Amino acid sequence: MIPKKIKNPRTILNEGPTVVGMMSAVVEKGGSIDSAVRDVAKNGPERSAALFRTIVVKADTRQIPDIAHGMSEMLSSIPAEAAAFRRSIHMVMAAAASSEQSERKRMLADASDASLNGLREIGENYSTSLNIPCMMIFGLGIMVPMVLMSILPLLNLGGIFGSSPIGTGPIVFVTLVFIPAIILALILSVKEKNPFMKPSSNMGLKHIAPALSAVPAALVAFIVTGDIQSALLAAALVSGAAMLVHAAPYAMSEKTREKQEALLQDSVFELGNRLIAGENFETSIVKAIGVRTECSPIADSVYREMGICRGDSCSAIKMAVGKISARTSEVFCDIYRCSLKDVRDAGRLAVSVGRQMQDQDSVRKGIKNKLKSMTDMMAGTAAVFAPLVLGMSVTMLEPISKVVDSVDSGGTSSILSVYLMELCVLVSILTSFLDGKADIRDIIFRLGIMLPVSMIVFMLSSSIGL
Repeated sequence: MIPKKIKNPRTILNEGPTVVGMMSAVVEKGGSIDSAVRDVAKNGPERSAALFRTIVVKADTRQIPDIAHGMSEMLSSIPAEAAAFRRSIHMVMAAAASSEQSERKRMLADASDASLNGLREIGENYSTSLNIPCMMIFGLGIMVPMVLMSILPLLNLGGIFGSSPIGTGPIVFVTLVFIPAIILALILSVKEKNPFMKPSSNMGLKHIAPALSAVPAALVAFIVTGDIQSALLAAALVSGAAMLVHAAPYAMSEKTREKQEALLQDSVFELGNRLIAGENFETSIVKAIGVRTECSPIADSVYREMGICRGDSCSAIKMAVGKISARTSEVFCDIYRCSLKDVRDAGRLAVSVGRQMQDQDSVRKGIKNKLKSMTDMMAGTAAVFAPLVLGMSVTMLEPISKVVDSVDSGGTSSILSVYLMELCVLVSILTSFLDGKADIRDIIFRLGIMLPVSMIVFMLSSSIGL
């Protein structure tokens, strides 16, 4: 049965190509379905590994006759939403039972195609499902606050609400509390539906310390200028700079790691070609990785670890490559174990696995490009469009405030500044979740860029005279 912790069955579809690739690597070199399942249970992606680990434990404790029986039970319980995962694993199991090499390869290729089609389908479905929540966030984030803070005071002034006009308190509550709460609920729903969310996350609150610099910066600015708006601007600029200084090293290292991970996947092909040519594994892997300048430090690390590993080459590979890409390090280990029997067979395995990894990467890049337009739109909304529209609404309210004492454009400007700060925080969380990341450092980095830009645009647009 599927563990209850897997709330979104579509997440297993995201892991499907990796699982099929791992199982295919074992089956293609003559391994049994038992060996393939145990490999995924030990080294596979988190959610699928949990499923396969349950089967292995039950088989080892004689709760089920064997692993094949457990796999059949598990696959029958997979929801229809993740049918592509079930089909592709069934094909791998059928390939493992086939005695003909050509038939086995054909079935494994079909299994890989089925898993990739499932991944492509959930990516398209997810990107389509974002239209409504993102449009709701767009409308709530701009239009509703503009109506509440700019148009309602004018309606009160015109007496449209009779002798009981709407007070400032409810408007402020709706703007600063109710609307952000609804947006946060929408963001959490987007996160729960995202099949590409990375299971591991770093949400340690210690990383928000730079954001707290906004408080002393606002106090100092208010004491010096006596103006709330200036204090809020100072808070945004100082905290934004502090967050960037804190999170920029992480963002740069993560960008470098992602680039190196992509290049390491390409090096699997190079490794396969060298092994087919008859080179030994230890020499081939160092040269294959070191071909690319960006991966030269990794190649040097592999060379050093190989020299001191005392024959435990898999441990050396994991030490050098695992911190960049755990999946690629496992692929290298599979190829190494195969090379102990036959170097050229290991080369053919490397070429086959490298092709699978490239296919997976191509599909994921296509999905990421579709989501990027949505991410850019939301970031642009919080950083530029929302402060521009709300700032212009304050500008239009300014002439009336000079004539009628009951209309306070200065108070409206301060409330909207606080609201824009909240909106930047929320959109930073949203865009991070859309990228599949649940890391507070990534959120802090995005906020450090977005917040100062938003406040500067708002201050400029709200200070334009009519």
